[in-house]
Amino acid sequence: MMNNRTKTLWLPALASLTGSMAWRMILQRSFPQSQTLLNHAGLPVTYQLLWLAALPLFGALSVHLSRRAGGDRLTSLTAALSPSIVMIPLWIAVATRMSHPSPPQWFGLLCGVLNWIVAPGVALSLGAWSLLSTRTRKNMHTHTMNTRTRTFWVPATVSLTAAMACLTISTLGGLEPRFIARGWATYVVYIPWLLTLPLCGAAGAYLSRRAGGQRQTCLAAGLFPVIAMTSLVGFLTVIGKFVYAQPQWVHFSMAVLFGSILPGMALLLGAAPFARVSRVR
Repeated sequence: MMNNRTKTLWLPALASLTGSMAWRMILQRSFPQSQTLLNHAGLPVTYQLLWLAALPLFGALSVHLSRRAGGDRLTSLTAALSPSIVMIPLWIAVATRMSHPSPPQWFGLLCGVLNWIVAPGVALSLGAWSLLSTRTRKNMHTHTMNTRTRTFWVPATVSLTAAMACLTISTLGGLEPRFIARGWATYVVYIPWLLTLPLCGAAGAYLSRRAGGQRQTCLAAGLFPVIAMTSLVGFLTVIGKFVYAQPQWVHFSMAVLFGSILPGMALLLGAAPFARVSRVR
């Protein structure tokens, strides 16, 4: 009585999301609250680790339900990662509503992305990976996702998440007191992040090509982190939430160079080889 997408994607995704949120609620109600910047929703680091430790079970459960209903690997993995995926629009909204963004606010935003999207995604993937190779109940070769989702949105999300995870890690390293005292914080944050972007671009383009994406789609998926961040900063500038220092044209040019051109070139460096090859099998 249910269509194929509901059985292979939405119900397994609901199981993963409900299980992970219920376990987090139990931990929040069972242990003392914490106001540390690195801890979000009042959950101390120790119990954050307890929450993450249980997520592989929910990821495995979701993949099992999806594969049992005949879902392909990409559908099963998407269902397992639904607790992380649903948080992406929320944190984008938080970023757009920041008033007078400052380094502590950006640091808090990156910590939130790490705690709610990146780390849970990794934990869920650990549980999902072991069951992705199992056979489906039905011998199905049709895709439950449309072509655009398989060839662009899922690979683009992977590329963006990887880029944000690398930026979070480099930011945590750059905010060490010894780097701040010597004036090296900006370099420690930016240069390692820039060096990891080719891998992020390659991941997006590879997944797009594997799903049958055309050359332009592969490049767009690999370059999606810089596309998304440029669009976000442009939107914040238009609504007056992001103001360039005087002289504005100098700082605007620096923002374009270091925020769009150099990251775009790094992502393109990793994505270009996969955009040229034939479909990956």
